[in-house]
Amino acid sequence: MKREKINTMILLALFIAIEVIFCFTPLGSLPLGPGIVATLSHIPPLVAVFILGRRNGVFMGLVFGICSLIVWSTSLLASPSAFAFTPLAPNGNVWSLVICLLPRILFPLFAGLIYDLLANKCNKAVSAGVAGAVGTLLHSLMVLSLLYVCFRGHETVGDSYLNVLLLWGGVNAVMEILVGAVASAGIVPVLAKIKRG
Repeated sequence: MKREKINTMILLALFIAIEVIFCFTPLGSLPLGPGIVATLSHIPPLVAVFILGRRNGVFMGLVFGICSLIVWSTSLLASPSAFAFTPLAPNGNVWSLVICLLPRILFPLFAGLIYDLLANKCNKAVSAGVAGAVGTLLHSLMVLSLLYVCFRGHETVGDSYLNVLLLWGGVNAVMEILVGAVASAGIVPVLAKIKRG
């Protein structure tokens, strides 16, 4: 039991370190084609929830959200999209904080629930892959839905939810869903064996 707790703490520290690297360095961006870049910041919370359980997964989601808030409030503050993710940007407000944090905290929880439902029916790779894809999809939908609800009518958001899905999500969101599925399916079975010792 003590060894398992130590392994959990080590893995959690590793996930936090990887999250920080992904958020604050170019290593967190995966170029997939002209104008298509999939961010990898959602991978540590996904893998954490599958390996370390929902509580640690939600904690990693919070780490993801805080790192994202720092990035949008500093290096990306001049971006036209910054208002959606930080209250420090022009036109940003308290809802920017909600959009930046809430989906990041919740999506590992939903992914973990899906993983647990599938774990008794499928092997770890399939369960993690499906839950990783659905969890990432839910994350994107939560961000885009909150963006539309909170900033509908803003010149950058507009009045059409379909436009929000296409312009703010688009191909990048699809690529992140695929990356979430592939990374989860590949990493989770290996780390599960390491955690068991």
